[in-house]
Amino acid sequence: MKVTAYVVRDAQLGESARKRMRGMLFPEMQRDQEVCDNLVSTVSLAYNPKDGLLYCGLTALDNDILGVFDLETKKYRSLGFRSVAERFDIKVHRSLQFDDDGVLYAATAGLHDLDERAQGVGGKVFRYFPDTGKFEILGVPVPREYVQTIALDRKRKILYGFTYPVSYAFRFDIGPRTGKNLGYINSMPHSPVIDDEGNLWGTWTPFYGPTASRSCLFKYNPDKDEMTWTRTALTSLYAGDAGGIDAVINGGDGFIYVGTTAGAFIRLDPRTVEVHYLGHPLPSGRIAALVVGQDGRIYGCGGVDYDTHLFAYDRATDKFDVLGPIYDPQRKTSVWHTHALCEAREGLFYVGETDNPDRAGYIWECQVK
Repeated sequence: MKVTAYVVRDAQLGESARKRMRGMLFPEMQRDQEVCDNLVSTVSLAYNPKDGLLYCGLTALDNDILGVFDLETKKYRSLGFRSVAERFDIKVHRSLQFDDDGVLYAATAGLHDLDERAQGVGGKVFRYFPDTGKFEILGVPVPREYVQTIALDRKRKILYGFTYPVSYAFRFDIGPRTGKNLGYINSMPHSPVIDDEGNLWGTWTPFYGPTASRSCLFKYNPDKDEMTWTRTALTSLYAGDAGGIDAVINGGDGFIYVGTTAGAFIRLDPRTVEVHYLGHPLPSGRIAALVVGQDGRIYGCGGVDYDTHLFAYDRATDKFDVLGPIYDPQRKTSVWHTHALCEAREGLFYVGETDNPDRAGYIWECQVK
């Protein structure tokens, strides 16, 4: 595997800035020019085959949170989201979804605390028209709450999502631009997923009983407008795994595949709510992103603290293939924490990097041989 890192912002934080950050709250980070301008992460990725560009959602304290990476020039450029942002809009966090017509849907996340909660209107769902470069704000699904992640039901024209830091599930109907709070879930699954029948799946965390503090599954049926709460947990054979969803995808084969925060890889049958532990493919924790590859294999990335890897899972043979560390030999550095994964062309993957304490996060190109 050939790995090359590309710059979003070419920023190395000095020692003084790193020390200042340790005690900073959100408003202080926004006021500190060095931290605000340079501390960015790439937390969402989506490839648009219509224009050949990789769309990138960032964490950026200066509200410049959406841009594109050109696969030919290897350059990143901003799309100018600051023109429609307010100061609490500092992330497009696992929230890039293309519709069939090439329109991009996304949502804004925040990092402010309770003392500023009353000042924020809430996370906005919006769409971007690549042909015209225009943004359109569609609405705020849950007032005061910011949107951590979304999923698009292209058939029903519904956006689903989860909020943070108070965890609600919601649906947002694009046509009438109406949002509905589906309830408090006491959980922070990184991604919602829609099964083949159009049901939304996510996790909730019980307060009491044998499954307390474990991530249990819920299903929402949009046609019946009905929530089903189960006590089925996504725990694995791996000790200490509470089953928290880090990454989740519809495999296109009738199953849902989950990577947990503890690094387990799990298959869910949404018809029976049966959970099957498939393995623990990486030496370090977290499976932060998953995609179905153009060759039919499932690809994932994960790991922590510069010990990060890309892997593939072959469903026909039930085998994992660790493709290598996400390490650029020219820059002599690795991904700190992976967060997003996208296959732009067959065998050509891009990884988004988050939470690096030393520098701005890169966009990582991984050419699988």
